[in-house]
Amino acid sequence: MKETIIAQLEDQHSSLWGFHFRIPDEIANSFVKGKDRRVICTFNGAVKNHCAIMSSQEGPFIMLNRALVKQLKIQIGDKVKLEIEKDISEFGMPISEEFEAIILGDQEVFQYFDPLTPGKKRNLIHLINKIKSSEIKITRSMAISYHLIESKGKIDFKQLNETIKIFNQRNKIN
Repeated sequence: MKETIIAQLEDQHSSLWGFHFRIPDEIANSFVKGKDRRVICTFNGAVKNHCAIMSSQEGPFIMLNRALVKQLKIQIGDKVKLEIEKDISEFGMPISEEFEAIILGDQEVFQYFDPLTPGKKRNLIHLINKIKSSEIKITRSMAISYHLIESKGKIDFKQLNETIKIFNQRNKIN
């Protein structure tokens, strides 16, 4: 199932929510099933992004980060053709080969990764996906796997960042 709408970029001027597109209730309701709110949006027929349909007192919406707004070259008030389809991927976003090989290929690491909430899994996947270099993706994946084992699956993002710095220094990555 795919829905197409024309949506206007808005900014809620809130510390919690930023750039977003409002979604009609009937369309949001057709995609949201319980806590599963994940969708794939295609903006102007060109840029695809994994998203979630969120809700507020003003109604359902899809959030965009500044990087995506910049990539789309749009501003507040601009209208965009928005194609929405259900995200049926395992993690709600693509997972890099490097991360999959290291995290999912090691049984000890996987036993700590698997029970994490979907949001925490996506946070870890995003930490890898935002990197372009395969070598750095491998180093960061190793740091995450080390952190998962050391913390027995209890992620402390401040400590994880320190672990990533240590792994980067070992591999002389800045």
